[in-house]
Amino acid sequence: MKKSSLIGRCVLIAASTLLLQSAPVFAEEGAPPPPAGIAGSSRNFDWVQHTQRTLEELKGKLHLAPEQMPAWDTWSRGVMKDAHQQLEQRQSGFEEKGGRAKPAADPTTPERMARGIERLRAETKWMQEHLVQLEAAQVRTEAFYNTLSTDQKTIFDLFWHEFYHRVSGPDGGWSMREHKGSAGGH
Repeated sequence: MKKSSLIGRCVLIAASTLLLQSAPVFAEEGAPPPPAGIAGSSRNFDWVQHTQRTLEELKGKLHLAPEQMPAWDTWSRGVMKDAHQQLEQRQSGFEEKGGRAKPAADPTTPERMARGIERLRAETKWMQEHLVQLEAAQVRTEAFYNTLSTDQKTIFDLFWHEFYHRVSGPDGGWSMREHKGSAGGH
């Protein structure tokens, strides 16, 4: 397996357990369409609203006790904060991309190498930013998860397992090349 494919799969697996971290993948040009059953194009798709509906669906399945609600509220607010942050990052990425000059139709080898280096730096920056977000989301998720009963943990795990399969598609994930819009250098 190629290193970029392995990295892409690792990012997707971690992100799928934390809901929205995978959302920017769909929002970029050239990325796979939204998960099966989601109407509209990826450009016009409202990920914040989708995140809210997904959280409501999960909450209904968990049948939370009143004493679990403060932990749910803290966790779900964090997920929604991440959703809004991802939307802002995506919008600023599109604005940055719009201001760039188009590359020459037939670039020289050094120009192609320079673009490749720029893309790798942008992808590395993107991955580092998302790693920080995932680590914070993991801490929040563990805190909430620890308030769940054994049955609720099973429901939670199955819910995200199903979510992963909806977003990853039949091949089990995307390669880093399919993140092209989020890297900023393409």
